[in-house]
Amino acid sequence: MRVLFLQQQPCARVRKYAAALRAVRPDIELAIAYRGQTLTETYGTGDELFSNWYRLGERPARDLRQAIGDFGPDIFHSHNLPDSLTVLAIELCGGRVPVIHDVHDLQSLRKTPFEDGFPAPEDPLDLERRAVEESTALVTVSPELLEEIGSRYTLPPLTGVFPNYALERDLPPGLPAPDDHLDGPVRMVYQGSLATNGGHYDLRDIFRSIVGQGITLDIYPVRESPAYEALAEETPGLRYHDPISPDRLLHVLPTFDCGWVGFNDGLDAAHLASALPNKVYEYAGSGLPSVTLPHRALSRLVVDEGLGIVVDDVSSVGSALAATDLPALRGGLAERRWQLTFEGNIGRITTLYETLVREPIAGISRV
Repeated sequence: MRVLFLQQQPCARVRKYAAALRAVRPDIELAIAYRGQTLTETYGTGDELFSNWYRLGERPARDLRQAIGDFGPDIFHSHNLPDSLTVLAIELCGGRVPVIHDVHDLQSLRKTPFEDGFPAPEDPLDLERRAVEESTALVTVSPELLEEIGSRYTLPPLTGVFPNYALERDLPPGLPAPDDHLDGPVRMVYQGSLATNGGHYDLRDIFRSIVGQGITLDIYPVRESPAYEALAEETPGLRYHDPISPDRLLHVLPTFDCGWVGFNDGLDAAHLASALPNKVYEYAGSGLPSVTLPHRALSRLVVDEGLGIVVDDVSSVGSALAATDLPALRGGLAERRWQLTFEGNIGRITTLYETLVREPIAGISRV
């Protein structure tokens, strides 16, 4: 079986899929067609997981057609945003190859643009509709997101939910004792994207509020952010670190007490209500309880799965942590963390692959 991943920009989820498939199903051949940077250029690792790499340049249709001719995929597994590569794969293959549209960010739920370095498509919502309705299968990161998509569009024949689990191979083999280094001020960490555009990754006011409550906060950004580096220099208790690769990062996280997962919902509250970010599972895999705001999908997961605590407002983080049994949360995560991994759950995706390849699916006429 040959799977061709499509992505507009480097995606941590693609890297995790590929690593888990390599570990569990090495018989599946993987290739990737991409725009922008490679995975390794962004995350420090990832390109080695694919047998073929196809750069989509100024003429993506021509380049993708050549990649298809060279690799001969049995399945496309395409990641948004924007949704143009999913639609392009559908158009080029004319229903002969199944297309999985993997959604972790729905444009119609956002008020801020998706920042990927490429010009915004002329009609992103038409692309979104076509990507959902014309794909063979749809995978989302949360039940809430699948529900939102189903309320807008006609769903394809096969749908599923696959969260942004941690990658087992990146997890530290051992963790500190649950009550280790909890006798002083709480040491919190944030890892992930940052922005200054007023959107959900614009966390400047949130970070100021957290450290203003006597909590230290260390920032590990995905990409360099001079604005947040400057913010840390002028804000006591806030520390900025240069980006490091995911495998190194997850060995650093256990040195902290908890991880921040809350977002700025001033503009993108609808999007945040259905999002489940990578970091909540990566904190769990590193033995760290998550601290988040009441975003619907995220707070449901954190409470139901015992992954941390939910605070109504960032101003109450300090008092909420003081009333929380952090050692008990950390101990529970240490026992369960290996179950919350891509490798431990990837069988659900390989079953989908096998279903798409072996069974007749409406709208697919293979030649």
